[in-house]
Amino acid sequence: MAAVTYPLPTTEVSIMQRSRASSTSSGRLQASQQVQPLDAPKIIVIHPGSQHLRIGRACDLNPLTMLHAVAYKRKHQEGDWPYHDPMLPSLDNINPAQLQVEFEEQRLIASRILQNCVIDDKQRLRVATPPQQLAHFNRKSVAEKIPPPGNLSEERNRQWLDRDAPVLFDEQILRLSTFDARDYDIHFPIQRGELNVHKQKGGSLQCTLQHIERIWSYALEARLKINLRDLRTHSAVLVVNDVYVRRHLREFMTLLLQRLGFQRCFLVQDSVASTYGAGIGFGCVVDIGAQKTSIACIEDGISQLNSRVRLQYGGGDINQVLLMLLRKCGFPYRECSVQDSYVDARLMDKLKERFCHLNAKVCGAQEKQFHLRKQNGQWLRYTLQVGDEAIMAPLAFFHTELLNITGKARKAFTQQPPQEQYDCEDCFDAEYLRETGRKNGARAADPIVAQLLAQPRPLPPITADDEELNVVDQDEPSSNGVAVHNTSSPSVGHAQKHFADTANGVYQYGQGQVMPLDQAVLEAIGRCATNETKRKMYGSILLVGSSVKIPGLAAWLQSCISQQVQPGTEVNVFTKGMDAGMVAWKGAAIMSVLESARELWITQVDWSRHGLRLLRERSPFLW
Repeated sequence: MAAVTYPLPTTEVSIMQRSRASSTSSGRLQASQQVQPLDAPKIIVIHPGSQHLRIGRACDLNPLTMLHAVAYKRKHQEGDWPYHDPMLPSLDNINPAQLQVEFEEQRLIASRILQNCVIDDKQRLRVATPPQQLAHFNRKSVAEKIPPPGNLSEERNRQWLDRDAPVLFDEQILRLSTFDARDYDIHFPIQRGELNVHKQKGGSLQCTLQHIERIWSYALEARLKINLRDLRTHSAVLVVNDVYVRRHLREFMTLLLQRLGFQRCFLVQDSVASTYGAGIGFGCVVDIGAQKTSIACIEDGISQLNSRVRLQYGGGDINQVLLMLLRKCGFPYRECSVQDSYVDARLMDKLKERFCHLNAKVCGAQEKQFHLRKQNGQWLRYTLQVGDEAIMAPLAFFHTELLNITGKARKAFTQQPPQEQYDCEDCFDAEYLRETGRKNGARAADPIVAQLLAQPRPLPPITADDEELNVVDQDEPSSNGVAVHNTSSPSVGHAQKHFADTANGVYQYGQGQVMPLDQAVLEAIGRCATNETKRKMYGSILLVGSSVKIPGLAAWLQSCISQQVQPGTEVNVFTKGMDAGMVAWKGAAIMSVLESARELWITQVDWSRHGLRLLRERSPFLW
């Protein structure tokens, strides 16, 4: 395959090699005619998510998109039960009757909001179709038997599921029925935007990394046709979250360079990569994925630290709301169980993409159809009518009380300060800077050190001996979006709780209710340093992620924000003319071949020799 050279812009961000306090200086770099083009076919760009993995060569037009999960064939032993990570967020663990009552209250409130929407210049209001009328039609709807779709050959239909394979990936997992899934342990290594570390089977940090290694190895070898032994001649670019855990990034680097054996690699934050993919120099990036929503303000290729936030809701929560609404109006597929069947969970994801919208002008009953394959191989076609259910489900982004069915205790994740993240392998952490700053009298000489010294003295770090005692259960999800060391010290727990309360209070209102999408964007932009930066962010709000494909979402968000800012402030919410889920991947692919990115690469030899020090010096974000 011939190498592909991406055109360089006339001006690009100059990425500095040393640690920065808040931003880097940008300079105008002229493209040199003598510089050899980077070998794009040898660069692998990896963008892992809670539900999907996007991976491909930097020269590819589109990445390979596959399910980010692995299923292991289990041996039936007494007392050993199968473990299944849910594909969609689970319903809240309360009484089902109480859940229905509370959801119905919020549904009626959202319905009244829609009834007050004006649909044309004549000031006419929307007319909603009652769910009882829709249920009268849907309960009489009977599934029709149909032949397999034209794009599905008869041979492929017969080989729908390989039940003898020891490990299943991608489509094979999505074809597991409730009965078939009992023979497998199924793991999604990333949940709600971070590593899925838990105390159950296969939930330790090292097991989670093994799951990721199996999935990525399968994608490289079986789908991209790259022999794993040839990875020593390839480079890798990994797209990571804006709100990150330092230790997890270290483990990702070790996975890429030492376990998979890439020649070199570097990390880039997803919001920064999205600006490269969209071709903008600044903006507020709103990334709505399957299980999380992250917001970050980007200026000159740098993610502003105070504006980063990750909220615990996404497209999967909308799927649960849609299913609850459809059942209210007599959903004809009554056996649907998204918690037990990955087939049904995937079906709801497709129905959300086909049915949902945020266009107030569309009202009344709409007749829809969908196809479903049963376990015996028979294909069925269902016909149903939907009304305001199609607009009320995505409205949950702006009326988050509807999302309470998947959990009321939602927390906003903000970036934990460096002095709060200890790592036994990081010899130059905040504690080291504090001690050396005192000895050398650098309290006021270096602004970075002065900022660290001005803060309260952190708690004693966990030693290497303590870490060895907590190998399996060391990382537990914390309320501040970072790993929490498993310790029984009361003072440590008090400090962690204090930080969690501070981080979450900004993005919550009422009785701990998480902020709607528009309010969270306003809060993130409001935390920018200057009014000029805020003005630029309002004028460039970029929507990316797999769950922003809902028609009308950008216009609805723009309308909500415009009504809450000062008069005269220009608000522009937009998406790019491509698959919104691929924007960050494309941006990372473009970034990997820029001349300024040459300073970011970390080789396998250098990582083995220097370790975390290289991330501190070369990462394109404040470490």
